[in-house]
Amino acid sequence: MEVTFTLADFRALAPLLILLSGGLLILLIDCFKKSEGLSFLLGLATFAFAFLFSLEIPADVNALLSPWIRFDALGRFFSIFFIVVGFVTILLSYPLLYRFDAPGAEYYFLVISSVAGLILIGQAADFLTLFIGLETLSLSLYILTGYMKKWNISHEAAMKYFLLGSLGAAFLIYGIAFIYGATGTTAIKHLNIDNEFLFLFGLAFLTVGLCFKAAVVPFHTWAPDVYDGAPTAVTAFMSVGTKAGAFAGLVLVFLMGLAPIWHESIAWLAYPTLIYANYAALTQTQLRRFFAYSGISHAGFLLIPLAASTPESVNSLLFYLVVYGMATLGSFVILALLDNREEGATLEDLQGLFYKSPFYATILTLCLLTLGGIPPTAGFFAKFYIFKVAYQAGFYGLIVVGLLTSILSAYYYLRIIAYLFAKPADYESLNSSWSLALVGALSLGALISVTIFPDWWIQRIP
Repeated sequence: MEVTFTLADFRALAPLLILLSGGLLILLIDCFKKSEGLSFLLGLATFAFAFLFSLEIPADVNALLSPWIRFDALGRFFSIFFIVVGFVTILLSYPLLYRFDAPGAEYYFLVISSVAGLILIGQAADFLTLFIGLETLSLSLYILTGYMKKWNISHEAAMKYFLLGSLGAAFLIYGIAFIYGATGTTAIKHLNIDNEFLFLFGLAFLTVGLCFKAAVVPFHTWAPDVYDGAPTAVTAFMSVGTKAGAFAGLVLVFLMGLAPIWHESIAWLAYPTLIYANYAALTQTQLRRFFAYSGISHAGFLLIPLAASTPESVNSLLFYLVVYGMATLGSFVILALLDNREEGATLEDLQGLFYKSPFYATILTLCLLTLGGIPPTAGFFAKFYIFKVAYQAGFYGLIVVGLLTSILSAYYYLRIIAYLFAKPADYESLNSSWSLALVGALSLGALISVTIFPDWWIQRIP
């Protein structure tokens, strides 16, 4: 039977097509007219149009597309989430690129390409689509990490990320190959296992590849150095976008696709991730490196609903991702504000921020309280939801470790807040910009909204 593409099929692919077309348009225009402001506006417009076309689930799906890409509520959620993260990244990036005199067109193209890769991951119905999405994301991030050509620290971070990322990709593709050998298909659903040993072997390799992207212990070693060496806006994107992309892959494989035969192993990854990351974060003074360990810690919490594998696991994980994303992007507004040198902002740079700018100090305070899960913030509700799921599944050890490490994390988040309200050594004014103020205001408003109306947000998550 001949299958042809219809308008509805192009409508279903519209967010991806808009992103790719917008990215290419930015490069094409830049060849004839160098304008950082125009490239910035085109980047924002690209994400805005992609967002509008991602709000509805396509009514019709072509038989050529559905085996490779999922067009459902979960796929729509991930598309919207990644597009919003990309939009915010563009807003965070503009003042930094201007401050360090870096070209913008290629940068915005790479951010757009990264988000296109993330959308492929979130909508993947086949392991090959998942792999293509991950590699599209990774190749763009390798370049973005080393984008500041004059920064020696970025050169080292980009090389380390590329080498370890290649190793992670090798594990992933080997895992897919073994699963194909055991089942005869690369589709994520409807697997008939002919060789269970080969299938489990492939599943182990696949888990390693995805856990590398999520910076789960012991596959986290790239994260602190790469976060430290990358431009601050790129670090923000990796903290939220890359981590969410990796967990999107884990959700599609382990909660929406395969039978629950691997969840005990995921639980054993959560223990060291929670313990090590929170212990390591205690001694960090460089803020980009600090948020690397903070992100690793939250990856441990996100592993808990994966291990539990109850009907509420997907909902609790997605709600936690939303809250974590809001708080992390809001925190990076202040890092971008203070980022005036290659090494990035340090803990000392935050001293007395409240006296210099009560607005930004309030934003960072709420974001840190949320990340620490301190009541009555949205972070408390997100962690409570995850612990509830773990309790229902009988993972009491994970609950105990999660509670103890939450107490430990409260210490280092509150320590940073104490710096904000300490008397400053000087009263130099802050060089803010409208884009940073906008992201800060949006993060503040969103976190207050989730804190007051958590049920409304939970009901909007598939």
